[in-house]
Amino acid sequence: MMNEGLKKGMSPWEIHETTKGYPLRGTTPIYYQLHDKKKTRVTTQYMKGYFYEEPITMPNWTLHEDTATISGFICKRATTHYRGRDWEVYYTSDIPLSRGPWKLWGLPGLITRATDADHYFLFEMETFKRLINPVPIIYIHREIGAKGGYTGAEYKKISRKTYLEYERLYHEDAIAFGDFETGSPSNFFDESGNPTSAPVMKREYIPIEK
Repeated sequence: MMNEGLKKGMSPWEIHETTKGYPLRGTTPIYYQLHDKKKTRVTTQYMKGYFYEEPITMPNWTLHEDTATISGFICKRATTHYRGRDWEVYYTSDIPLSRGPWKLWGLPGLITRATDADHYFLFEMETFKRLINPVPIIYIHREIGAKGGYTGAEYKKISRKTYLEYERLYHEDAIAFGDFETGSPSNFFDESGNPTSAPVMKREYIPIEK
């Protein structure tokens, strides 16, 4: 759906609205900015869970005077070149948190919207609320078919390079990645029950970091 939208020249917002509710393969990566440890921790889960850590680096922002209203907040615009892409964001000083989506942060207020110049990626805040009770970060996931508590394996710490290689393979060929995780090839059969070759699952992959 995303690739079709890009070919039609749809904006990130139009693609976002069109694909709401569509199931995603795996879990969306989560980016934790651990400022007390001066690290960013990135986690995701396929059949197994993985994470990596890297030093926190703040984008070099250019502030602008134009504004927009996003989710009821008056927001100002800022731009930066970061991790290989040009980014345009809006932030609100009404929420005095120097945080944002992905690895974007360092502005005098919460980033409520961010998009890259190529219009491949869009982040937008839908709601904001203060939690009464803290929510723990759990690095254990349920095994396939498991129910109840977090009884699966712990997330495995890997290097950033390895993480990005896994991410590319997963998005380009999910079957090949599944075979890699299980350690055995997948078996496929036709309607008559005869063995057949695996379906072509390769997709175009556009990484957020160039």
